Amino acid sequence: MENMENMVDMVNMENMVDMVNMEKDNEFTYLHSENAGKHMICDLKEIENLDLLNDANGIQAILDEICSRYSFQVLYRKVHCFEPIGLTMFYLLSESHISVHTFPERRFMALDIYTCRAMSDDSVYEEIYALLVARFCAKVGNAPTILVRRF
Repeated sequence: MENMENMVDMVNMENMVDMVNMEKDNEFTYLHSENAGKHMICDLKEIENLDLLNDANGIQAILDEICSRYSFQVLYRKVHCFEPIGLTMFYLLSESHISVHTFPERRFMALDIYTCRAMSDDSVYEEIYALLVARFCAKVGNAPTILVRRF
């Protein structure tokens, strides 16, 4: 029985090593695994468009544009504006979610998008990232992490 447990531990360790095997390609990080959707996590830094960074309506318009362009079905939107500045915004999607957290005093925004939709490549996330960098006038080079979620 002990040998069987050791074999199971070895298989689990091999699976863990496979999950953590990361490669770089075109500024984007990929985690290879069985596909249950993709999750982009990005930090936009050194943002120049500070007015937009504290504008709930402006950010909502960008997220609505993203959802429309890529046919993400919005089930629920919620925003909380902090005093004196900053906000948190959350979109519940039928595909999963989008969350945004802004820190205007630090010229920073954290955003993540998870969709369970099968995508053949990362082009949708690359386009979304490029759109965000352009709209917020953020420093290029803060590459997002794109995880392939597994079942």
